[in-house]
Amino acid sequence: MDFVERFAQAVSAAWGDQVRGSLEPGDSLVVYPSSAAAEPFGVYFDDNTYSFYTHERGSRIGPEFQSDDVSVIQHCLTLRVGNALRVAQGFEKLALYNTAPIRSGWTMVRSASADNPGFAGIRSDRGVFYPCAWANRWLLAGLSHVVEYSPLEVLECYLRPDAAPLLSEWLQKR
Repeated sequence: MDFVERFAQAVSAAWGDQVRGSLEPGDSLVVYPSSAAAEPFGVYFDDNTYSFYTHERGSRIGPEFQSDDVSVIQHCLTLRVGNALRVAQGFEKLALYNTAPIRSGWTMVRSASADNPGFAGIRSDRGVFYPCAWANRWLLAGLSHVVEYSPLEVLECYLRPDAAPLLSEWLQKR
């Protein structure tokens, strides 16, 4: 099972939402909520860039984050919805997305664009650059801890009660 299939399965099981499309270049992956009051969200591919949007009153808002690397966008999507999936299953949230500091030796790369302030991505301690345009540093800090694993492995950890084996250290303590 690939990332999109597993993601769709998890979202359907958690909320009954329908996932349509793919993360193939030229396509989009959209989650259509089962609740009439909820709005869709998804990843759209335009101009060789994947962009994550939420909708409000039928219109796309954002984008919240962007990347030209499909693996990075899968990781970002997992971090964005992972805790909501955990809560839907009755599991404890992971502290990774909102409170983790950036990994030791890694850096957040600021955007050079005056029109788009924020960050252009992260750089590993070995100099590997992971592109992810985003204004919120917490997503990039969380991304620094998981980007070297496959997005499917990280998603599977979010779907386990103990978040093992990769994410168990990020379980929130009460």
